[in-house]
Amino acid sequence: MPLALVLVLAQAGGGSSGFGGVLAAAEAADDDPAFAADRIASDAEALFAGIQQAWDARDRTRLRELIGGDLLVEWERRLDDFDAKGWHSRVRLVRDCEVEYVGLVNRATDEEDRAVVRLTAPLDAWVETAGGQQMYKNGQNTPRTRFAEYWTLAKRDGHWMLVSIEQDTERAHHLSDEVVASPWADSRLHDEALVEQAVADAVPAGFSAADAATVDFAGTAREEALDLSLADARFAPDVLEAAVRRAIAAWAEAVDGEDTPLERVASTEAVDALLYDGDAGRRTRLVVRGPRVEAVTIERVDAGAQPARMEVTVGVRGRRYREDRATAAIVEGSRDHERAFAEHWILTLDGPTEAPWRVVGVGG
Repeated sequence: MPLALVLVLAQAGGGSSGFGGVLAAAEAADDDPAFAADRIASDAEALFAGIQQAWDARDRTRLRELIGGDLLVEWERRLDDFDAKGWHSRVRLVRDCEVEYVGLVNRATDEEDRAVVRLTAPLDAWVETAGGQQMYKNGQNTPRTRFAEYWTLAKRDGHWMLVSIEQDTERAHHLSDEVVASPWADSRLHDEALVEQAVADAVPAGFSAADAATVDFAGTAREEALDLSLADARFAPDVLEAAVRRAIAAWAEAVDGEDTPLERVASTEAVDALLYDGDAGRRTRLVVRGPRVEAVTIERVDAGAQPARMEVTVGVRGRRYREDRATAAIVEGSRDHERAFAEHWILTLDGPTEAPWRVVGVGG
């Protein structure tokens, strides 16, 4: 089967595409053959064809074999909406897709491995109504359309499956995201080591940081955190910033993928607020793409609370919008443009050893 592959991986740690991408893919493939460029190309093309055929056939069993995480949940909701209207969303392959190998993350465990590809192809896509009419995309008079999407692939039972889709207009962050060619080159290791050392330097059991706190501290909240960190290193601002970075990354992953990483660092109420932003009926969802932490401001510290807590404002840049879960229509915000936004979070010191600060309150 003819297949076009373009390797456009950014260099490890960011930077321009090109020869660094070739080296990154080769290095990752040496550790795990699943990252080899030809393997990614063939697996991505097979996924593309299989998913389009299963969608056209409304074969939910097959879709569950090819798609994972919350993305599958969202697709099934859309199929439910079509079924309720008596409509059939159709798609027909015209020719093989072109595959661009855009990014990769090769971590120590398979469940954290990721590959990002850009797929392009001509497709025939239309909707058949209950009355037999055909509706074409954007009011066109033909079913022919140009498909272009970024797909994130994850491992399941040693095979790649689809866990996230982003439109061509959401692509920017993929071209600058870190390429992790080997588990020991992961920048997360720095944050993990920082937190591990802070936990080791925590106050002994039976004591709290409040026991060593200065009464009526007159400085800023950040200065108060630094003062407390002399007794309990978990209060150090850089430890809190590491917790925020981990939570932001888990939030982005949970939009289409698994919620488990986010649930490790956030309460049930906070997870719900981050993913659905107050929509009790969950008819819409909050989507964040490529969020980058630009600033973390400590607003308030309460070492005497049980558990201890901090309130922070997190400056973030990325795409943030609200999407109708039945139709995928944008009801607020834009997927086409990045913007700066602020998150106001409450964190408490009651998380697991590897993530002691846990998000328990969320405000936009």
